[in-house]
Amino acid sequence: MPRASRRFDEDVAVHHVLSRLRTVPVTLAVAVAAALAIVTARMMHSEPDFPHHPPVACLALVAVVATTWIAERVLGSVRTVLVGVVAPVLAVLATQAAVTIGAALGEAHAEAANGQPLFAPSTVAVALLGAASATMPVQWRWRVRTVLWTVVLTLVLFAGHGSDLARALATLLGTAAGAVVAHRASRPTERPTERTARAVPPTRTLVVAVLCALGAGTLVTLVVPQADGVLSPFADAMRDESVAAVGVLLVLAGWLVQHGRRLGVTLAVGVLVTLTVVLADAFVIEPVQTDGVQWQGLGLDALEWQVTLLGAWLVPAAVLAVVIGLHGRLVRARFRAVEGSQAALVEMIRDGDAGSLGHMGTWHGNATWVHPGGLGAVAHRVHGDVALTVSDPVCAAADRPAVLAAFASACERNGWVPAFTSVHDPVRQILAADGWTAVPVGVEAVLDVAEFSLSGKKRQDLRTASNRADREGIRDEWTTFAALSAAHRSEVEAVCTRWAADRRLPEMGFTLGGLRELDDPDVRLMLAIDAEEHVVGVTSWLPVHERGALTGWTLDVMRRGEDGMPGVMEFLIARTALRARDAGLTTISLSGTPLAAHPGAGALVSRGSAVIARVLEPVYGFRSLQRFKEKFGARHEPLWLVVPTPLHLPRTARALAAAYVPGLRPRHLWALRQAHRGQAHREPARPTTAAGRP
Repeated sequence: MPRASRRFDEDVAVHHVLSRLRTVPVTLAVAVAAALAIVTARMMHSEPDFPHHPPVACLALVAVVATTWIAERVLGSVRTVLVGVVAPVLAVLATQAAVTIGAALGEAHAEAANGQPLFAPSTVAVALLGAASATMPVQWRWRVRTVLWTVVLTLVLFAGHGSDLARALATLLGTAAGAVVAHRASRPTERPTERTARAVPPTRTLVVAVLCALGAGTLVTLVVPQADGVLSPFADAMRDESVAAVGVLLVLAGWLVQHGRRLGVTLAVGVLVTLTVVLADAFVIEPVQTDGVQWQGLGLDALEWQVTLLGAWLVPAAVLAVVIGLHGRLVRARFRAVEGSQAALVEMIRDGDAGSLGHMGTWHGNATWVHPGGLGAVAHRVHGDVALTVSDPVCAAADRPAVLAAFASACERNGWVPAFTSVHDPVRQILAADGWTAVPVGVEAVLDVAEFSLSGKKRQDLRTASNRADREGIRDEWTTFAALSAAHRSEVEAVCTRWAADRRLPEMGFTLGGLRELDDPDVRLMLAIDAEEHVVGVTSWLPVHERGALTGWTLDVMRRGEDGMPGVMEFLIARTALRARDAGLTTISLSGTPLAAHPGAGALVSRGSAVIARVLEPVYGFRSLQRFKEKFGARHEPLWLVVPTPLHLPRTARALAAAYVPGLRPRHLWALRQAHRGQAHREPARPTTAAGRP
């Protein structure tokens, strides 16, 4: 590259960086100040925050810079300065007043906090994070606030320093300021009850927060010097090794309860029972037996400390009662494949708007969740702790937000992670507005049949297939599985089972139908029958309804017999499109192609999808399937997987693998490896029609 061109690129890059920095001047100033504080402290052999914990000081300053950047981007520079200065100052002043008054009255904790530094850099960080949380989508808002308040209150109750109280007050003031300055009122299209239901953390999350707070707080007493919180006596009743064990086990129990594990509830109950007994013995039974409890002649500080000790055992006892009382809601519910009436679901699909893939929800293995108010339904199945929906909810478009929110709440109560699978863009937009994570998983090919014809250069392959079928005496037959003659039914079964037997991996399921799904009175078959009355090609079509009217068909099964002519699939799909046009329907869907890239996918997701599609190509042929569908000139609509947070993607991926290929075994993976090795030694072959589906 010429030197002048390289220098020009460097100037452009520098200009770009400088222009980005100008948008966050407050963050830049805070970052410079933090760096100077750290350097100065190192040179003066002192630390800017806790003297005995230099790493904590550095982490606190980094947190200030990070939260300043977040707040400045969502609140603006002026509001960030106001919140970052006013909230901590008011919190420190209020704490100083409380400590001064309490010390004058002889209050024990105030006397211990008197003279301690009340300000810490983390006070600014929590105030800014509390304010910024008001601008976040609902899903993220209550998660951030739950974590923030869990940490802040844990430090207040266990560490009990003056700076901990100031930090809690700064969090409260910052959260209140954020609600005032952010102007994030409910969207007009949402009902207040829907937004309130989603804004409140579920019971499981609150119980997990309490368990983790008790566990982490117990560990805090081991590392924070001179812990003086009202729950700090926990550490006085046990040896350090026991304190550490209790803290770790409670945090572990919280993690297991979050995943709906019965072991987590059992572990939490066991630890809390032990902790309650130990504390009651140390602070109640033994002092009473030794006449250590006195109520006369005590000062305020001594009386307060005695009451604190006597009541310390009540905290784990109360948490124990809550865990036992709510154990039925904390343990993950067992999934049952039949919930509700499938006949009712079919009726709702006909009367509502379930999208082009809605009829797949009626298949075997799915459960039906019905909205308590009858607004709609969601077909789903559970693998592990993930509830996979079958495309869009069955409801009117106006009721989608309510149905989606209610189903997500039902999943949370059952201990499941809601994963909306293969949904269309309107559903993604509703969930993304509340902070859900959307990942593209495929592309649906939709053909508008109102003006469909076989003329034109782009339809040459379709005309060739249709003309060849006419010459060879192959006709199309539009029918149902139940209406077939015994001979034709056995031939259809033979075509489908022979295709499945030829695969190196098990036949895929979930949203990909097979022979079982053909025997449905609402499903139509388009068969290719040769001159000798043998079935040489099979396609099945699922009905698409909208507000009570049949509007189209969706392609599901696509199989070619051994004696089927080349192009028989093109012939059957083209004839179906012409029949749909003549019947006054609007569209036919060629269904979704898994792992097909589209413009909405990021670079990383596109590369990952391409790698997986290439690995599975010898068996399932997703890429050749996409090329096959392009012959029909259909428009592409993205299909999405939407989960609450990015952290849920790995679990959802495992659940999807179990749903689509339930019979996958190590021997199948070995067969896939052998298929790749065999393909590498063969000459490239023309891809077979319908992604290798005979």
